[in-house]
Amino acid sequence: MSDRHSGRMNGHAIVHRILIDPTLGVLALLVIFAVGAAILLPVFYAGNNLLNLVGSSITVMILAIGVTVVLISGGIDLSVGAVMALSAGAAATSMRLGLPVFAAFGAAILVGILAGVVNGLLVTRVGLPDFIATLATLGFASGVLYIWTQGVPIIGYMTPEFRLVGGLQPVFGQVTLPMIIALALALIVGWVLSSTSLGTRYFAVGSNPVAARQSGIRVRWVKTQAYMLSGTCAAIAGIILAGRNNNVPADLGTGYEIQAISAAIIGGASLMGGRGRVLGAVLGAITLALAINIINLVGVPSSFQKIVIGAILLLAVFANFVSDRVRSAALRRRATHFSSNVA
Repeated sequence: MSDRHSGRMNGHAIVHRILIDPTLGVLALLVIFAVGAAILLPVFYAGNNLLNLVGSSITVMILAIGVTVVLISGGIDLSVGAVMALSAGAAATSMRLGLPVFAAFGAAILVGILAGVVNGLLVTRVGLPDFIATLATLGFASGVLYIWTQGVPIIGYMTPEFRLVGGLQPVFGQVTLPMIIALALALIVGWVLSSTSLGTRYFAVGSNPVAARQSGIRVRWVKTQAYMLSGTCAAIAGIILAGRNNNVPADLGTGYEIQAISAAIIGGASLMGGRGRVLGAVLGAITLALAINIINLVGVPSSFQKIVIGAILLLAVFANFVSDRVRSAALRRRATHFSSNVA
């Protein structure tokens, strides 16, 4: 009887821990998906499927890392897909014009940073809501790319260097440069968030901007930096995607903003600000790619991908809501216990 009771207590403790830490929740979801796919779809582990799955998640992963920082700081970035596409167009066109690789990629990064600055200024100086400001940037970036290309995909820019950056040519073994870039970016941004004063300011601004301002934090500048980082991540993703696809159509970034935001939220980032992890964004992107991969292996039409992404996003938002409630209750119990001990 006591063993059964102990088992129930351990089970409750595990569930409670998963609810409090969203990263553990998305890891559990990822394991469930992978085990289910392995049991029901033997082809899941066949050939290069897993390698292709990881490769297809890289673009969303990089976008989600930037979006996570924006969400932590209390904002949201709907423009990442369009900025990614515009940056890809800048890199591809620069290469077609004969510019050196570093100059072409630098032009793409500059586009991303400028887009971040525009978003930051619209939010912090003009006073527009984050949703409206980044939606305006999405429309502007998409329109510029369409006018630029006249609706005709940009082609004829591929070089050996671009193939390497796009992951079409491995660096060694099965490892591609996009994998290395995504890992390096995740480690750097994760370190910034967890071990630097800038990371602390991101969390402070997202949790309580008034208190952050009163403590001497330059709230406007911190939020602008978050958007600049998101724009930089979008530009890096654009360069990789242009190399992976061999062309840059005007609608290249369509739908990527939803996937990036979904990955960040699945990974535990809160829409209310003040919470999020780079590891969660990475796991969220892989979870989305895994779900889409399973759909493709089963033979479900690709049009259902958006439905699945929407369903997973709703589940993640609900899980975050429950996690916030459980965490608040745990903090209240801890405060009450502390007060009673002091008394």
